[in-house]
Parts: sequence; C-alpha cells; structure tokens
Amino acid sequence: MNTNAFESWVMEDMLWWRCAVSSPTHEIECSTALQALFEHPIIKINDLTGIYASPLIELKVQEVLQQPKNDLRFVTSYETKKGKFSFQHRMRVYEENNQKWVFSECIDVTEMVLLEREIVDAKGRASLAQVYERQAFLEEQNRLIEESYQKQSRFLALLSHELRSPLLGMKSMVTHLKQVFSDNDYLVERLKIINLTTEQMTFLVNDILTYSQTEYDAIILHPKRFSLQQTFEYVKQLTKSIAADKEVFVSFVYIGEKDWVFGDSVRLAQILINLIVNAIKFTRVGGVTVEVKQQADDLFNFRVTDSGEGIPSEKLQEIFDPFVQFKTEGSTNALGSGLGLSVVKQLVDVMGGDISVTSKMGVGTTFKFALKLQVASDEIQVEPEEGEIVANQVDQLKKHQYRVLVVDDSKINRMVLTGFLNDLNCQVEEAADGQQAWKLFEKQIYDFVFLDIQMPIMDGFEVMKLINQKRQKGLVKELKSVFAITAGGGEELIPKGQTLQSLGFEKWFVKPISQEQVIKLLTESDHKVVEPIEPVQQPIEQENGEEDAFVDEIVSIPAQFQPLIGSFAEELKQNLEEMREQINKQQWVELKAKAHYVKGNCMVFQLERWVEWLRSIERNLQSEQIDKNILIECLEKLEIALKYLENSLLKSDNESN
Repeated sequence: MNTNAFESWVMEDMLWWRCAVSSPTHEIECSTALQALFEHPIIKINDLTGIYASPLIELKVQEVLQQPKNDLRFVTSYETKKGKFSFQHRMRVYEENNQKWVFSECIDVTEMVLLEREIVDAKGRASLAQVYERQAFLEEQNRLIEESYQKQSRFLALLSHELRSPLLGMKSMVTHLKQVFSDNDYLVERLKIINLTTEQMTFLVNDILTYSQTEYDAIILHPKRFSLQQTFEYVKQLTKSIAADKEVFVSFVYIGEKDWVFGDSVRLAQILINLIVNAIKFTRVGGVTVEVKQQADDLFNFRVTDSGEGIPSEKLQEIFDPFVQFKTEGSTNALGSGLGLSVVKQLVDVMGGDISVTSKMGVGTTFKFALKLQVASDEIQVEPEEGEIVANQVDQLKKHQYRVLVVDDSKINRMVLTGFLNDLNCQVEEAADGQQAWKLFEKQIYDFVFLDIQMPIMDGFEVMKLINQKRQKGLVKELKSVFAITAGGGEELIPKGQTLQSLGFEKWFVKPISQEQVIKLLTESDHKVVEPIEPVQQPIEQENGEEDAFVDEIVSIPAQFQPLIGSFAEELKQNLEEMREQINKQQWVELKAKAHYVKGNCMVFQLERWVEWLRSIERNLQSEQIDKNILIECLEKLEIALKYLENSLLKSDNESN
C-alpha cells in the first residue's frame, strides 16, 4: 500500500472530524466511517451531539486554539444508529493550504464508560441506605428548624401585639389627660414628651410586628377612601418632634389634581414615617423633603430626599436587608432598629409597588417608589371626622344610661375605655379575660359589649360563640351590638370560612379607640340588634336565584360609588384575565397578591359575595395543598359577576341615550 493509499484509508476508515477555525457557524467535515454511524448528515457540531448537545465541544475548540501545543483529550457522547456511544476526543490544530483547522480524532470508549458507570453505580448502591438515612436526618432537621422559625416568628408577632397594647393604652391616657389638664402648660408640655416617647416606641413595635407578619405572609391590606393631604399632614405631625430634636426640617410637596383616593392609608403612612425617620437619622444639616406626584389617574410617584452625608455605593445593595444598620458621622443610635427599611420594602411590595434608592456621598440620599391608588371622586360625601361629632349626640347618649361590658386583659386599656364610657353616663363593668366576661354576661343584661379578641383563658371568639348561643334562643334581645377590638391585625384573625358578620360582631376596631369613635359607635348602633348569621360553608357553591342575587348586589352599590363603576369594571376585567393566566402558569405568589388587590377594590364597592370568592382564593393559596379546581371555580364566579356588571352598565348607557 503506497503512501497516498494509506492516507486515503486513514482518512476514510478512522473516526475523525475537523472544523475550520474561520467558520463562524462551526461547520465541520467528518470521515466516512464517522458519518456512517449517523442517519442524518453531519454538517455542524450540534449534528454530532444531538440530544446530548452541550457547549463542551465548542469550549474545547476554543481551549485548543489558545494552547495548540497541549495534548487535549476529553470524552463526550453521541446518539448513533446503534444507540448511545461514547468517544474520547484527541484535539489538535494544524494548517492546510493557508487554512487553520481544529482536528479531532475519535476513539470509541463506550464499553469503558459503561464499565466505569457500573462501578460507580455499584458503589452508589452499596451506600444508598446511608444516603437515604442521611437524607431523612437532614429533612427532619430542616423540619425542626422551619418549625422553630415559624414559632419564633409567631411569638415575635404575639409579643409585638402584647407590647403594642399597653403603648396604645398609654397614648390614649396621655391624650385624655391633655384634655383634662389643657390649662396647665407645665403638665401639658411633659405629657407631650411622654407622648413623643410613646410614639417612638410604637414605631419600633409596629416595625417588629410588620416584619414578623411578612415572615409568614400575614400582612393584609385594608383599603379605604382617604385624603392624601390629610395623610401627609398626619405623617408630618408624627415626625415633627423627632425632626425638631435634631434641628432639621420635614417638608411635603404634592403635585397633583386629586386628593381623595382608595388604598391602605395606614400602611402608606408607615412607609413614609420609616423613610422620613431613617432620613432624619442620617441628616445633621438641612432636612427631608417628601415629594408626591400624580403621574397618571391612579399612579402616584413618591420621592423622599434628605441632605445627609449619603450612603456608600457598596452598601446600597444591602440597604433593604433586615437588621442592617449603617453607622456614619451623622447617625445616632437612638433611632431605628435595623428593620425600618426592610419593612418599607415589604410593604411597598405588598401594595404592588417597587422601591429604589440612590445616594451620593456628601450630598444626600433619595428613595423613590410608585403606587397605584384608585382616585375617588371629589363629589363623594365625606364621612364626618371624629372631631365633628356634635354635642347633641353626646347629650342624647347620656340620657340612655347604657349598660356596657368592657373586656380586655390590659388594665390600662380598660381604664381608658371605661373613662370614655363613664363620660357618656354609661354603666360600665369590666372583665380581664374571657372567662370573667362570660360569668358577668350570664348574670347581667348589657346593651353593648367591647370584646378584646386576644386574651388568656378564653379568647374573644370563644366568648362570642357563647353569646351567639344565647342570641339564637332569644335570651339577649336587649343586646344591641358586640364590638371586636384588638391591638393589631383583623381579617387574618378571623377563622377560615367565617366573616365578621357571621361571627356576630357589629364592627372591628384596632386599638386605641378614641372617645369620638365610642360616641359614633353607640349612636349608630342605638336601634340595631345584630343577629348571628350561619357560618359560610362554601361561598363558591351554586345558590338559588343566583341571577337575582347578582343583580341585587350590583344595584345595592352605594350611590356615591356609582361614578366609579365603569373604571372599576374595566380594571377588574384585566385583573381577572391576569389571574386566569397566573392559575394556568401556577404563579401562586403573583396570584395571591392580585387576589388581595382585587378583594380590596370589591370591599370598597361593598360587593360582599365577590369578596368571599376572593377570600376563598386567598385561603386556598395559604393551604398546604393548593386545589386548582377551587381557584378556577371562584374565578369563574367572578367572571360571571363581571358580565352582569358590564350588562348593567350597558343598559344604563342605553337608557341615558
């Protein structure tokens, strides 16, 4: 065999491929023997690897080009006519006719790879029992850690509630004393100091409570109609004393046409307070400016800027992490817990916004976030403020001499509430826990009950069950209303499948309750007797006269909200489409946030059944096993309800034309 024949034999019968270095698409040539292993033409590198495609070969090509003198060898697999084969590649670079090539010789090592794999598998099987045992141990450890973490988070939330209750009692007592001794300047000034200290402690406790709630997804928004200007003034007053203490100013600038919006004003105030307090902390000269701009009908941009010394760029990425505190020249350890900005981030996220921060050393820091707040018509009648309760209502209440039971495990809270009621000439009895309350209730007749929910021995829900049993038997016809009160929370405390009304409560209030609120409560409930409603079992089940129920609920939307129904229906349609897509893609976190947002809008329009379907979605998403059928069924109910609403709008338009 001559040299040319030998070379021809080698080129045809050996397994090899080569790739021109100048080829941008990695086109290759291969030997006849290698091509014969495949049913399809081999034109590019990926034609070789097929289902085992990976960047390995291309990386090796680049490696051999960088180090052409190295003996580069590696193993990869191809899917051939006879199945999966493994080849050892030996790569090198050579030139031919002024063209540089990467040449790869392929050696079949399939049997060797299979043998090696069998050896590895054998070793694996030998230690499999140990692996399972180790895995079970780690899973148990992880379960215990998670359980402990959840217990600590819930304990933190409970502790925050317990701290918040006496603080709110102190605040109420200070307010009451300031009214009583309003002519004593010396005493009023010192009461202001106590009030400031209480507010600072309340800020801290609120942050701890909010943080613990975010740890197990317990934050629930309470949207309602509120004034932006009033909220800004409230925030400014709360931070005024802290700013004055550091001799810096706090100013608000609002650029927008609308003042009244729908949203959670309490959470918005908490966001702004934390950002302002944080800004004050790092500002020695100048002050803090809060700029709010109405970007669109329902989009508001918020900007909080300080003239502090700034934050180093390398620390900005951890600015929203919990328990992070930056010590700088202008800061003071007297303010902040390291939770404020983390809480801000969590609240902005829950409210559907996004927050960012920029800072320049020696110039200052700016926090920016945007929130969607549905604009409310200026024509809507504003509910009277607490301070607007007229004197004749007080005189009228005093004539009744109502019998009232106040139940609270906090003595100071009982003292405050009892003091308000005594001023209204009420006959008040107190109970420190649910068991004491029930004993008193069995012996006495009451017109009103103020019932704390979180108490030792017997909580408020248990007491309410016993009261309902008497109501059902017609034994407490004199009882007009039972009011639920708590140091924090609300809907998240209500048992699954229940509503506030089904439990028998008239209203739910978060401490502290002001004297004006008490007057308003008793006045509104003067001629009411709350009858217990059977617990809601399955809000998604078919109901008799469902069509009439849809129509009745739409017709019953309060008149002041009628101008907003069109925009509400349009936004609801888009939200429901997004929810259906989220269900299909199993985007449970996004679905939960969207359902919560839609629920808030439906609550504004007092669409109770719609709210129940959305609550069913939220409860299902909180369960260990998510039932997709329930989610779809609730969504279909909402889509049907939306159709009725759209038909109602269309009918109204036709009649007006």
